[in-house]
Amino acid sequence: MRRLIPALAAALAVLATGCGTGSDGSAASSPAPATSAADPIAVVRQGMDRSLSGTLTMDASVKAGPMSIELHGKVDPAARVLHITGNAPEPIEARLIGDAAYVKSDPSDGGKAWMKIDLTKLRPGSTLRQSFDFKSQTGVIGGIVSAEQVGEGRYRGITDLEKAAEAASTESGMRDGIKASAKLAKDPRAIPFEATVDADGRVTELSYTIATKSLGDLVTEMRMSGFGEPVSVAAPPAGETEDADDEAYAFL
Repeated sequence: MRRLIPALAAALAVLATGCGTGSDGSAASSPAPATSAADPIAVVRQGMDRSLSGTLTMDASVKAGPMSIELHGKVDPAARVLHITGNAPEPIEARLIGDAAYVKSDPSDGGKAWMKIDLTKLRPGSTLRQSFDFKSQTGVIGGIVSAEQVGEGRYRGITDLEKAAEAASTESGMRDGIKASAKLAKDPRAIPFEATVDADGRVTELSYTIATKSLGDLVTEMRMSGFGEPVSVAAPPAGETEDADDEAYAFL
């Protein structure tokens, strides 16, 4: 399982980069000039607020050349619970209950099926901490600098990763995470995005493409649904779970 943790951290970072919440539990946004309710930038930002205001289902994919990550998650941001499965490219599964994260392992390495990680013990810049911390995630929404409506409920525009980093909370190292993504980009100040907003004003689809210096295009697509549906996450059986040791925390 130890070898699965880097893949899991990278996969969860998809969610951290794409969207997130501010310290009050609502989606964070960067400072911007006053806008009207009909302004496309405001519509997208407020739409993400509404999407993350309660429970939801999130599906995400990230593609870079022949490599791809696929994720499916059920999230309750207010209760801080999450259940996520996917392929990165190995099968992955993780659960979050408060500050306790459970990562499914490969028992062939002699360990138990699940590792329990206390998020409060992770170093401030930990990618895994960033990915699980809903209160500090900001993402590309915080860096939107222009947007236009291109159809019924459809928007496209440009987001600036440098502005997104400036708007991000320094807690949990999220700002550093966005800066790291910006360093990969050919032009971090001009990342194209597209979003779909439903009749209730919620973002249901978000996609953006980062043209990187050496990896080609990094394409992220996110789909949100199941708004308000119950999300129940249980801890794995105690007999199948082991606590992360000091070596694991040093790595994480």
